[in-house]
Amino acid sequence: MVNAYGAFMGFYDEHLLTKSSDLQLSLVGATESFLLLLPSIFAGRLLDARRHYYLGFTGFLLLFLGYFVLSFTSAQGLKDQGNYGFVWLTSGLMAGLGMTCFFTYSSHNVIQWFPCKKYIAAGITSTGAGAGGIIYPLAFKFLISRFGFPIGVRIMSSVVAGTTLIAFVLGTPCVDVPRRNLGRVFQISTWIDKQAIKSKPYTLYVIAVALVYGGFYSVAFHVTEWAEVKGFGTEDIIAGGTGERPGNSGFRTFWFLTIMNGTSIIGRLASAVVATRWNNPIIVHAATCFLAALLAFFFWPFAPNNVAAIAFCSIFGVLGGSMLSLPASGVAYLIPDERQSHVGQWTGMMWSGVSIFALVGPLIAAALKRKLGMDAIGYWTGATMVLTSALFTWAIYLKRKEDVTIEGKEMKSGDQTPSSTESGAVV
Repeated sequence: MVNAYGAFMGFYDEHLLTKSSDLQLSLVGATESFLLLLPSIFAGRLLDARRHYYLGFTGFLLLFLGYFVLSFTSAQGLKDQGNYGFVWLTSGLMAGLGMTCFFTYSSHNVIQWFPCKKYIAAGITSTGAGAGGIIYPLAFKFLISRFGFPIGVRIMSSVVAGTTLIAFVLGTPCVDVPRRNLGRVFQISTWIDKQAIKSKPYTLYVIAVALVYGGFYSVAFHVTEWAEVKGFGTEDIIAGGTGERPGNSGFRTFWFLTIMNGTSIIGRLASAVVATRWNNPIIVHAATCFLAALLAFFFWPFAPNNVAAIAFCSIFGVLGGSMLSLPASGVAYLIPDERQSHVGQWTGMMWSGVSIFALVGPLIAAALKRKLGMDAIGYWTGATMVLTSALFTWAIYLKRKEDVTIEGKEMKSGDQTPSSTESGAVV
């Protein structure tokens, strides 16, 4: 649903909340991203303790209620009838908290079920986000134009409830992985693993992933507006929210977001295959971030026509799918073998650390856009992606350095064992 917020934001900006600033509208989506990630530190540890049913039911309830109550906050959904505070409370706060219950839940389970093919398994699972990014924007546009905002959002809330219920029923953990008892709830060590904090590659990796989220969603939230401002497409006008269908002239701006989300499926699958072949998802992450930086620097400000804009959304979607699907695999790559039962905790800690920049990044981009214009978002995203690529590369270097050190100690220990046995025999 976070990937579909661009469609909601366009409707709010053009129709329901025209008096709200771009910064305020960005805050709703940024809140979703922030709360999607922040509580993951608790969700990951609960998954290690096999409390998955508590998480699943809570997520189902919050997501359904968030979007269902949203449908009652804007009267008949006519122009400027929206209440910004209620929109933020329902689709930002409630839905965001519901999303976090399923976010770590999905990748954690498949990584444990398929340890030998964990990168491919995580990549296939993440394609659901890309599919949702296609289906939900299209469903939103269709339902709002056919039934109006209140009824359309109620139908969407029912669809969300149905899909989360399936995940709740089928998402069982692997019994072969040892269960870690939860311990004392109010003890910091229950939720935070000090070994993760001491790991330099892990720390760098968390910072890099944080920059990925701050940069990518800045583009995703504004791509439909960018297409309209640059003249690459026309915005649908849903007349009074009464259900009148829009005209058929021109390329619709919401298709740019749909294309980006659709091609992300290719990136999610391709990156998983390459990461498995190379046995290193972080090097794939570094490469895709660097390519995304080049696209943001040159295509976002300088795309000359509609064809170039579609090409930008298609390629950036592929790269974005790769960037957003690899973080959990990166943690699985970095975590030492003796701490594999802590993978949920390490993954949750990462997402909680990323959450701050996921909140602040789109807000910074919105402020830059207001001061410097739409092109500033491309420069902001490009700069964050260049820095991200460098941090990923640094993390790979430190990880390999650690591995060499460990291998050296093991070889030294192996060489000393026979000598000590021989000396004992002589004595």
